[in-house]
Amino acid sequence: MNIHHSKNVMSFITFNLFAFLCGILGACIGAAFTLFLPLKNEKVIDILIGFTSGLMLGLISFGLIPEAISLSSLLPCIAVLIISYIAIGVIERYLNTNSILAKNRYIKSGFLISIGIALHNFPEGLAIGSSFTFNHRFGILVGIMIIIHDIPEGFALAIPFKIAKRRNIDILKIAFLSGIPTGVGCLIGSLLSSITKLLMAGCLMAAAGAMLYVVMSEMIPEYSRKEDFKICAISNMIGIVFALLLLEWLEL
Repeated sequence: MNIHHSKNVMSFITFNLFAFLCGILGACIGAAFTLFLPLKNEKVIDILIGFTSGLMLGLISFGLIPEAISLSSLLPCIAVLIISYIAIGVIERYLNTNSILAKNRYIKSGFLISIGIALHNFPEGLAIGSSFTFNHRFGILVGIMIIIHDIPEGFALAIPFKIAKRRNIDILKIAFLSGIPTGVGCLIGSLLSSITKLLMAGCLMAAAGAMLYVVMSEMIPEYSRKEDFKICAISNMIGIVFALLLLEWLEL
């Protein structure tokens, strides 16, 4: 009996470590792609801003919101979305009191995106943890899918910091930290699988509200002032389509 219990404990610990790895690895791989981008050309920056904003809009519209509504109901989801949107606006006003963040909108956008992705990664961890309690192999499959799913999010997170010319090691550190909530969510999901649906729905809508605020208040206004607006708009649409194809491929 003790041997069986010890095996279960070891399996539980191993799986939660796997969840931490899933969240961190996906975000860091995505962020690593940005380290080699040639950002000296202004047109390349405009294209990346457009693509990243489209990618985030696609993930919000086709991924986060429908998934949250399927786990809960429409009105509570709308309420959480609005509250999250307003909360990120309040956080932005606080960040504007910081001289470094107020002067560089890209760094500020990067921090706000980091908050949104961290909020999103927590319910991903809940999904892995809940899957683990149901079926070990299915939980591992969900974890692998989340690694792939988090790559574009890590990319979106890193782009503003890269444009702001932050050090590569700092960008990877931020991506690393954004992945930690996946492991925390997995631990909670493994222990409290009976309440995770409503919690997942709330976190998904909170993430959607946070990311939507960044796109609507920071990224779209930034590229709408550009001379090459059409290029930005086209890259925005490409980002939306890419997100839709990715979500369809992963069946998320």
